Amino acid sequence: MGRITRAHDRIWRALAGGDGATRAGLPFDEALAPVPALALAALVLNDRVLKASVPSWLTGKLSDIAGLAVAPLVLTAAIDVLLWLASRAGVRVDWTFRRWKLVASVTATGAVFAAVKLWAPASRALADLLAQVFGQAQIVTDPTDLLTLPALAIAWWHGQRTLAHVPYGRVQWAQRSGAPAPFADAVAAGADPAEVAALDAAVSAWRAGGPAAPVDDALAALRTR
Repeated sequence: MGRITRAHDRIWRALAGGDGATRAGLPFDEALAPVPALALAALVLNDRVLKASVPSWLTGKLSDIAGLAVAPLVLTAAIDVLLWLASRAGVRVDWTFRRWKLVASVTATGAVFAAVKLWAPASRALADLLAQVFGQAQIVTDPTDLLTLPALAIAWWHGQRTLAHVPYGRVQWAQRSGAPAPFADAVAAGADPAEVAALDAAVSAWRAGGPAAPVDDALAALRTR
């Protein structure tokens, strides 16, 4: 299991790109990992191919499971990219992935999903909105689809792993903002408190004019666990 996890994380870093003290990665690393990428691929394959060739209750449920697994992560990534662009324009805002954003996105996704599966006008409204973006969309009002809501746990699990590994851009945001306890989310998500304390100390020293290398070393320790 450890080898699988390490292989997953190596692919994750390759997809998300670099991130460190002197080079902040873009704040969408929660969505650029094998787990959400596979969920998104399954959603597209199922909707574009399987539903057309072998439509059944199973293909409908597969779309719901894949969508719920990835939608909260895509939502937070999209919001944080917009916040990052705002910060580049001079707005003082935290553009990085946070635990409260994960909670809000999982909750919002679940609420919208429940609404469109229980209320036909909501289904039609969302289908019309998606059709404006993707050209076509079909959403069926079906209360039995609520049985797939536990798939949100996949997004929650991966979001927690992202927080524990310290989200991209968080180090540079901490260095610039000087905010207290900038890595508290990592501890809450299960990161080793001693390793997080080492990262916090390295960032504080870097902010005071020290070298950046210890920051990257502390990040590497957290991201290779």
